[in-house]
Amino acid sequence: MRSRHIPLVAVAVVLGVTIAGFTLARVVAEREAWRDSDRRVEVAAAQIHSRVAEATALTESFRRFMVDEGGAGVTNDQFTAAALRWLGPSGLPTVAWAEQVRGADRAAYEQRVGHAIVLPDRQSTVSPRRSTYLPATLISGFSPMNRRGADLGREPGTGTALRRAIFPGGVGATPVATQRDGTHGLSLIAPAPNMIGGALRPGAVVLFVPAATLRASASNPAGLRFAGTDGSTRDRADANTVREEFVVAGQRFAVVMPVESVQGPGAILPWIILATGLVLAALASALGVIAARRARAQRDFDRIFNLSADLATVANFDGYFTRVNPAAEQVLGYPEEELLGRPYLDFVHPQDRERTAAEAAAIGLGKKTLSFENRYARKDGSYRVLEWTATAVPEERLIYSMARDVTERRRAEDRATRLAQEQAALRRVATLVAEGEMPDEIFSAVSEEVRRLFGSEMAAVARFTSDGRSVVAAASTGSDVSTEDRREIVDCIATEVFRTGLSARVEDAELRSVLEDVAGGRQRDLASVVACPIVVEGRLWGTVSVWARESLPLDSEDRLEDFTKLTATAIAKAATRKELAASRKRIVASSDQTRRRIERDLHDGTQQRLVSLGLAARAAAASTPPEQGDLRAEWDRIATGMVDAAEELQELARGIHPAIDSRGGLGPVLRTLARRSAIPVELDLGTDTRLPEPIEVAAYFVASEAMANTAKHAHASRIDVALATVNGSLVLSIRDDGIGGADPTAGSGLVGLADRVEALGGSVEVRSQPGHGTQVTAELPLEMEMDVGMTTSQESPDLT
Repeated sequence: MRSRHIPLVAVAVVLGVTIAGFTLARVVAEREAWRDSDRRVEVAAAQIHSRVAEATALTESFRRFMVDEGGAGVTNDQFTAAALRWLGPSGLPTVAWAEQVRGADRAAYEQRVGHAIVLPDRQSTVSPRRSTYLPATLISGFSPMNRRGADLGREPGTGTALRRAIFPGGVGATPVATQRDGTHGLSLIAPAPNMIGGALRPGAVVLFVPAATLRASASNPAGLRFAGTDGSTRDRADANTVREEFVVAGQRFAVVMPVESVQGPGAILPWIILATGLVLAALASALGVIAARRARAQRDFDRIFNLSADLATVANFDGYFTRVNPAAEQVLGYPEEELLGRPYLDFVHPQDRERTAAEAAAIGLGKKTLSFENRYARKDGSYRVLEWTATAVPEERLIYSMARDVTERRRAEDRATRLAQEQAALRRVATLVAEGEMPDEIFSAVSEEVRRLFGSEMAAVARFTSDGRSVVAAASTGSDVSTEDRREIVDCIATEVFRTGLSARVEDAELRSVLEDVAGGRQRDLASVVACPIVVEGRLWGTVSVWARESLPLDSEDRLEDFTKLTATAIAKAATRKELAASRKRIVASSDQTRRRIERDLHDGTQQRLVSLGLAARAAAASTPPEQGDLRAEWDRIATGMVDAAEELQELARGIHPAIDSRGGLGPVLRTLARRSAIPVELDLGTDTRLPEPIEVAAYFVASEAMANTAKHAHASRIDVALATVNGSLVLSIRDDGIGGADPTAGSGLVGLADRVEALGGSVEVRSQPGHGTQVTAELPLEMEMDVGMTTSQESPDLT
């Protein structure tokens, strides 16, 4: 009996071992399938995450561009140009700036942009009435945001993403969804205002990322699904799928892939174990399946590692790479042997080594780095900017890293920064021009702004003489450059501009040869110079030039052109002001000549005739017989009337034009005014020097009008008149102790006198606080051009 049970026991044991082996093999196979699937979905999610993060950074760059340029206003052409520069390297199709428009402002918006607000569908259906809209105002010209006026606020998740971007600020993302025009993807939104029509209008930058682009970044594995998720139970992976989630721009995304089915030896091994019942064969088969799975996982890893377009490296805790992929060799230009044979810090830019070493130490302690940038040196000596993602396996003392080459993106951002700095410099110069500053101040500002903008050794503004020589009007230097060197260096290229009327450039050996000739080799370190012509009203006036120790960028001529236009505008405005000042002087001179002629005609003509008639009347009265007493008295009255008329005419003539020449200058005339004043006058005449007649006449009229106004309106008890010369100017002050509160614009004669004084290059100031009296101060330049006529010359005008 016992012997019969031995086989059964043996069978039971064999069956038990077989079933155990069968079950174990199934579990191991399925677990390996899950592990492989987890690795695949983790790699795909990392690649998609990196792609979305890159798009988020690009959206932030567009937001900074709109904010930096918002004060001056970004046009659609500027926005499209920036989009073409930035979207091309990134491989993303389209971006737009959408304006936030209230329902009440819809008609005004449509009239301003010339486009109706429409739904973002293929038929461009007119959008129904809403309380707010988000129409695309600035567009890059590519689908799905290639129509102005398309209401992007109707796209799925746009409103939530915009709110998320505003509070607390940054970039918001929409879920992955099908847009109204049929495209499938997500949108990244960043709030950014723009100056339109003089008003700062709210809006947002909207960057569209197609789902196909994201799947392509993960090499489009079969069965991959990518979608936004809210983390609810129904969004979680089921038993047949694996899932990896990440959060970018406030939106949670999920990458879902089907679990790889058990295939090959792993699928048939349990049946082999069940059929043979051999525990050793089952265990051997199981071990074989496990080894095969691991080998395939290693092959998959090697395939991804070697085919990745990004740099992939494995480094040990001792600071050496233990493995690099072909992309690392291609990007950095070093052979694998050299990359593995030297500490990796040797390849890092010296200024980034300390940061890199600290980051590597933190990773070794367990930190997972998702974004770290540093500069790596290429074999040819240039540097590439790399953005690293790294994690460590402490038990293996290894760091696994991937790096994306973001050099071109950083260069694009640097170009945007440079453009913003250039626009700011142009605005500062334009402000000086608009405010009417003197040309020499404009020239100094232009040379200083150009030198700082280019980071160059020297920048200068020069004008031409009729024989083609250049005269330096202003220069800005970064080091000690003598005036002689400055003139000779500028003159060596301005000659070429004068000959051709076009921009000129001299570099390297040719420039050094020229410097050897004109500056005696004192400036041999200069390697590049560019000069652009300044053309004023169709005539070549001079140049703006910039000098540097290294070769200047190829677009330097175009960048200098904006400064030459502003300089030309300042020169033209200065010439206009000079002509206007000369015209006003001619008017004043003509008026004074007319007054002088009238005064002379009255004195030499009418006044003398009245005196002669008075004498004749006296003679007639004397010859009248005594018995005709009435007739004698009549002649006496006529004679007296003639004398009175002559005196009144004399006073009238004095009012028309003061007789300054005959009285010895301004001092005697002011003393005469003081004697005639009904209010006591205290004189303080600090100078009796004779001045140009227009100056003395203007001072006389200011004093006469101010004293007359005091007598009529001020209720004053005293007038103080002071005359002095200060810093090359004549200063005349008339002050009273009256009631004050005078308004110089309310019809007083000082308005016309201010025009006369300003025509001579002077100024008039009136201070009159209620209860504190009134003070009128006139300041006139002592040196003035006596010949106020204008002459023309073939030479370029010297307006400095």
